[in-house]
Amino acid sequence: MSHNVKEAKNNLSSLIRLAEKGQPQVIRRHDKEVAVVVSIDDWRRTGGGGKKKSLVDVLRSCPADLTKLDLGRQNDPPRDFEFQD
Repeated sequence: MSHNVKEAKNNLSSLIRLAEKGQPQVIRRHDKEVAVVVSIDDWRRTGGGGKKKSLVDVLRSCPADLTKLDLGRQNDPPRDFEFQD
């Protein structure tokens, strides 16, 4: 649902209750969407307010078995390359 700033100020408690129920509330200023009220759980789920995970943390939390990945480098000689005029 969308509200202008004045409506949002006058009905902030209602907006918060709706957001807590999983219904994000969009706030507009001059018909332009400028903010969203969401529950803290939704905000955290999308990465808000916290430290971003490192690539290592993401890979460690991956459900796939990453131990079977071949991360070794190839020992092939480089390809021949010629610049053309």
